[in-house]
Amino acid sequence: MLAPMGRIAILSDVHGNAEAFKAVLEDIKQRGINTIINIGDLIGYGPEPEQCIDLAMEFCDVSLFGNHEYAVLNGAQGFNPVAEAAVNFVRKRLKPPDTTNEDMLRRWSFLESLLPSLHAHAGFSAMHGSPRHFIMEYVLPSDPEGDPLKIDSIFDAMLRPIAFVGHTHFPGVIEESGTRFLTMESLEGRYKLSPKRNAIINVGSVGQPRDRDIRACYAEFDGEGVYFRRVEYDVDTTVRKIYELDGLHESLGHRLLEGC
Repeated sequence: MLAPMGRIAILSDVHGNAEAFKAVLEDIKQRGINTIINIGDLIGYGPEPEQCIDLAMEFCDVSLFGNHEYAVLNGAQGFNPVAEAAVNFVRKRLKPPDTTNEDMLRRWSFLESLLPSLHAHAGFSAMHGSPRHFIMEYVLPSDPEGDPLKIDSIFDAMLRPIAFVGHTHFPGVIEESGTRFLTMESLEGRYKLSPKRNAIINVGSVGQPRDRDIRACYAEFDGEGVYFRRVEYDVDTTVRKIYELDGLHESLGHRLLEGC
């Protein structure tokens, strides 16, 4: 149970999409949820990294390291050309050229402060990637069927019965010893916890959904169950901003319109 903290919003993969982030924050406020945990990738792909960092600093109680934050600070390794260009775009926008720009220094210091990359509570843990590799590892929807040994190893590494992850941008649940990925649709938007069943819960993506639903996605956790929340936002405005910027490939706008 999560009584000491009450209801929690857990979100991931904002990816510089301020329109989506603001809509999700408003939805969280309207639902009366007072605690927000951001599990990484605030930046990358989207047109407004500065505003997304400012919003996270103001409204998120916990923020964790994602692979895009790591790449901006340390260099993009293993990224495809479009993603690498987006990392370079963000670094150019955020890295202070000197010590006189207070806003840039504040945001850069925030990025540097995101480690450790794990948040642990009495009943759950949260990280960007997986319980085995907190930042970089993908827990894929295909893994329960395609790579059950990987999933077994990940469950062996879990510190708590429940692990919240992001990174893949696909909301859903993998249960220990389960043979398939439980999609948000198959769960009808809610997953009820069981004391007999450990689970990995992917909260989806606020700023770049890839499950063919263009709405922003986050999870609400009340200690007994998880509700997957979808929120409409002004997709066209974000797409227009991407198209207008040098450094971001136009495909990053296309995929927002297709949810892929």
